[in-house]
Amino acid sequence: MSKYKNVFLIFVAILLFVYAAMISIYPSFKSKNFDFNAFEQKALAATGLNITFKNIDIKVKPNFNTIIKVRDLDIQYPDKQPLFKASSAELTTSISGLLFKNYDIKSLNLKNVQYDDQILPSGDNKLAYLPESFNPEFFGAKKITIKPGPVYIKNLKISYTKVNPYSYKTESQREASYSDDEIKSFLETCNFKNLKIK
Repeated sequence: MSKYKNVFLIFVAILLFVYAAMISIYPSFKSKNFDFNAFEQKALAATGLNITFKNIDIKVKPNFNTIIKVRDLDIQYPDKQPLFKASSAELTTSISGLLFKNYDIKSLNLKNVQYDDQILPSGDNKLAYLPESFNPEFFGAKKITIKPGPVYIKNLKISYTKVNPYSYKTESQREASYSDDEIKSFLETCNFKNLKIK
């Protein structure tokens, strides 16, 4: 009996070590060894957008909620025209996002956001071409699954630009929030290729 008890305790110890690794060692390793250049190249190939940020911090809490925070997020079209900027973006998800490309988005908090809405001469929104070009295979997944969550924004500025005839205007909001249902409806209307919405 003592022999089996020892085996059981060793098994428990291994589980606790794995658990500790998941909530401390693994996220810290991912943060410190994040390859920004490789990410930017893959992101451009996968989305057709230039996506950059200055640093990333990944933490896993004891309940396995995973928090991914980036600073100075800047997204541009390949021709360098601006699309989206945020001084910080904090995503709360499940740990499955790090392991299986299955993102259960519990919340997304953004600060100091600048969004540029650009209308082409054809009348189409320039962003409309993103869903068709989206290809997650460059990140090692044939399809990415997302369960949308609420989005909270502090200090939002939106610029509206029409090319022909040219016009430009901006709107500002101190705070903005969007429910998970609103985000889900928006993503479903986009018809993203290789993206499953739960």
